[in-house]
Amino acid sequence: VGNDDDVETPGTPTWGTPRALVELYNAETADECPEVRTLSPARRVKATKYLAMFPDREWWEEVFVNTKRSKFLRGLKNSPGHEHFIVDFDWLLSKGKDQSENCVKVHDGKYADP
Repeated sequence: VGNDDDVETPGTPTWGTPRALVELYNAETADECPEVRTLSPARRVKATKYLAMFPDREWWEEVFVNTKRSKFLRGLKNSPGHEHFIVDFDWLLSKGKDQSENCVKVHDGKYADP
């Protein structure tokens, strides 16, 4: 995933790094979700911030797996104003209009199909 300054041994990145979060996202989200190919400085900053708020790997696994449980997040069920929406890494690491973190809403099942 792009050039990375995380200090780690070759192989699987150490959990808690932006690179590890990206690799987990790429491995566990729904196939429809766009792959993260570049870990830009802005993405690194956001990932570091969100990892500080939610440090547990298992929590993030649940977020990413939950993308598979929602036709809306996978772009298979659109709604007005969201005709071309598909969840991506940057959206998960941002806040919605209600100012709550999108990753929390996905984790808690807000978008899960009934």
